[in-house]
Amino acid sequence: MTSHGPKFEIPQEFASQLRYREGSVDQKNDEELLRGLTEHVPVTSEKNIWAFWDKGIQCLPAWCRRNICDWMRICSGTGWTVRVLDVIPGSPNHFLKFLPKDMLPSAIVEDEMTGPYTGAHSSDLLSGGLLYLFGGTYMDVGCILLRSLDDIAWDELEDSSSAYRIAVPLAYGQTAANHFVMSRKGDPFIKRWHELWIHLWKGRKDHHGLFDNPLLSNIPALSTYDPVKSAKFSTLGVTMEPREFMEYIGQVLAWQRLTLLEDPGDADGFNGAEYWQKHVFAFDSHDECFGLESCVGFKGETGLKVLTTSMADTATDEYQTAYRAIWRTLTGSSMQKVSHYKGMTQDPCLGTLLDMPEHEGKDAAAGTFAELLRFGAVHFQQTRKIEQVETNPPPQIFKKGLYEVF
Repeated sequence: MTSHGPKFEIPQEFASQLRYREGSVDQKNDEELLRGLTEHVPVTSEKNIWAFWDKGIQCLPAWCRRNICDWMRICSGTGWTVRVLDVIPGSPNHFLKFLPKDMLPSAIVEDEMTGPYTGAHSSDLLSGGLLYLFGGTYMDVGCILLRSLDDIAWDELEDSSSAYRIAVPLAYGQTAANHFVMSRKGDPFIKRWHELWIHLWKGRKDHHGLFDNPLLSNIPALSTYDPVKSAKFSTLGVTMEPREFMEYIGQVLAWQRLTLLEDPGDADGFNGAEYWQKHVFAFDSHDECFGLESCVGFKGETGLKVLTTSMADTATDEYQTAYRAIWRTLTGSSMQKVSHYKGMTQDPCLGTLLDMPEHEGKDAAAGTFAELLRFGAVHFQQTRKIEQVETNPPPQIFKKGLYEVF
């Protein structure tokens, strides 16, 4: 926004779907916002936004730092606190300043993890514990937030008359995506999800062989690699061997296992399958998190072309494609998840390209549709209510314990 009015006007065709955000937006520049994230901030409420970057926020790719600054602009005025945890010894945001060692496997506590995805797996090992102990939202640093967290689902979770205590994007069936998980403090489903995931990592230093564990491999839908074949994500073009890809998304599989369980021996009488159906607020991952890809697919070069298209060249086909994709995203998605999947897909994804020095700044370049996306994320407010997806009963329920083989 400027003193002369908004920098970007909302086209008339979208006037019923968007309005300018009410209330003031934090006017601090990125440097000032990031400086505040280098300090240790004790937890005082459930309105926490948790993120992770192993080498610390100063080493985050610049486009991810811009993502986080915009989270703060959108959410800090309504009581949310952003924290980016790391593994740097002595850091005020080291993960062990928030989680006790006995809630984590030695691979991360003793810094013994190996392999190409140590950052991603470390993040997955922290998320459940943080949400269980403190509540809030765990979000991937690659998420460009387009709505306030209150509007997405927190108001629903906080409503004393609502049965919902967790909110997640749903890829298909019982498969939740883990780039965004929101929950109230002390949730019993989150507790068991975290405990199962930590159990699966016991004695491990990497993800190789995770799928050999019968706690995962015996799940009917997983034995046929259904998550890799999901129709809505078919354009992702996964080339990694299916078993290894399943091991990469192991935390998601642990979630799916929990939705199938009716544990007769649980001391608290917890029923995972029932809890999943009654207390999880789900929304469509493809529609709500991948608006750009719903228009142009997952090929990174195509997405980058959309972002870098000039808003001045209105007569070109490229302009029409970018116009459709960006306004679709701003009006119909709650976030834009920018993925990496580095080395796993036929073509590099958008996140991999934005990490490259030659593409520095193209996520926000002046005069492009990327600038519109960044502006709209902070200054536009959607009028729609997020569309809920049914958490249907699983095709088969198993009366087994959390660590009991089917």
